[in-house]
Amino acid sequence: MGNNSGNIAIGGILTECNEFSINLMTKENFKRYEYYEKNEILNLTSGVVGGMLSALDGSSFNISPTVFASCSPGGVIEDKCYFDIKEKILDEIKNMQNLKAVLLPLHGAAVTESIGDLEGDLISSIRNIIGNDKPIVVTLDLHAHVTQEMIENSSAILAWEQYPHLDPYETGVRGSKLLREILEKNIKPKMYFSKTPILHSAINASTFGQTPFAEIMRDLKQEEKNNPHILSSSLIHVDPYIDQNNMGGGVIIITNNDIEKAKNISLKFTKNYWDRRFEFEPKLYSPQDAIRDGLDKNSNVLLVETADACGGGAVGDSVQTLKELLNLAPNEKSLTHVVDPIVAAQCVELGVGKEIKILLGHQVDKQWGDPVEINVKIEKITDGKFIYNGGIWDKTIGEMGPSALVTIGNIHILVSSFGTYEWNCEQFLSFDLRLDKYKFLVVKNPMNYKNTFSHIKNIYILDTAGPTPPTCKHLKFKKMFTYFPKQLDLKFEDVLLEYNN
Repeated sequence: MGNNSGNIAIGGILTECNEFSINLMTKENFKRYEYYEKNEILNLTSGVVGGMLSALDGSSFNISPTVFASCSPGGVIEDKCYFDIKEKILDEIKNMQNLKAVLLPLHGAAVTESIGDLEGDLISSIRNIIGNDKPIVVTLDLHAHVTQEMIENSSAILAWEQYPHLDPYETGVRGSKLLREILEKNIKPKMYFSKTPILHSAINASTFGQTPFAEIMRDLKQEEKNNPHILSSSLIHVDPYIDQNNMGGGVIIITNNDIEKAKNISLKFTKNYWDRRFEFEPKLYSPQDAIRDGLDKNSNVLLVETADACGGGAVGDSVQTLKELLNLAPNEKSLTHVVDPIVAAQCVELGVGKEIKILLGHQVDKQWGDPVEINVKIEKITDGKFIYNGGIWDKTIGEMGPSALVTIGNIHILVSSFGTYEWNCEQFLSFDLRLDKYKFLVVKNPMNYKNTFSHIKNIYILDTAGPTPPTCKHLKFKKMFTYFPKQLDLKFEDVLLEYNN
């Protein structure tokens, strides 16, 4: 790329953690999705890294790749895994000649066994190596826990703007373009972030339609479009399933060398977010009420068991809704997905067409419920591989591990060895299932089911137990409120935190 006016280092760790799940993440998690070292990174054409590389193509800079690792969310990351990846990234940066800048495609809500702010730790470690005069530009998921350490050690932080996440590539492009402006046009970014302790699930936080989050995002983007001083604006909905000090959502504003303007705009939109905080609580149903009501509908019914979302770090092994389908609607054609490596292995060993008594569910993360004992017929077995169609891992191979489709009467259950990110029902479709033929469909992602089922109007958000619930009221935080007290009548000024670089 170009005539080498210097090196731009690129690399990072991109995943979301859940401290209420026991789903420990290791190097194997990343290897099932994306784990690339050195020049392997340069072959990426999609996702945030693909966007970064495309916007640097044709520049005079040389791209110096380090390590890029991304995977479906889980619990916390094993220390050994993080420290190994971190050491490789830092060693590559230490040995680079004529380093001009660093690009970091990160998530913003990663936690290890001992470190509560992985991104802040990585960014500050790189800053300590390269000094204060070289820019570090960071991209984040909008579901980030943005910390003071991240803001103070970065030159610019840009977050994804769409949820469901359709724009990682475009955000990568924006990140690289801003970095080029810093290097080539002497732009001087000044960044201001204000946040308040707003914790809510993703149910009413799509950036599409008429959700309160979408409305705030549209207003913010209009402000950015109309204000030539703004280089970037990001609306942050903090991942509510980690448990760290000073968590909250708010707005990052980056201007060209005008910190006061960045501050004023940030505070304006963060206050709007705070003032609308009560609009984010969803209407919930018990599985029993949802199924009873759904039986009276003449079309497909979605049962959204978001408390067990692999895309939020849950294991995916809940059978709470399945139990109620067995009790209340055993004759209705229904479909659900349960992660259970024990049952998956039993099915593979026995083979297609056989019948088996199984103890299904809650065998990986046992804290949220009890298994169900049922007799099922094994209908199909696969290696669990599928290809993502769009989103963060577009065209990437997803791996559920050995998987089986089993039936008990009209109820169909996909049983997989591993949990995987839910995007466009690729897991179900890999079994060649006709999804429109099911009366009840259990989906476990709070938002991405809309990619497949936007036509279905009968949608019930279920109030079940799990590490990714549709309301944060049931979660037992230990660190979150060490700074913010729990009163509901606090004023904006009482809870405001402000960071800048």
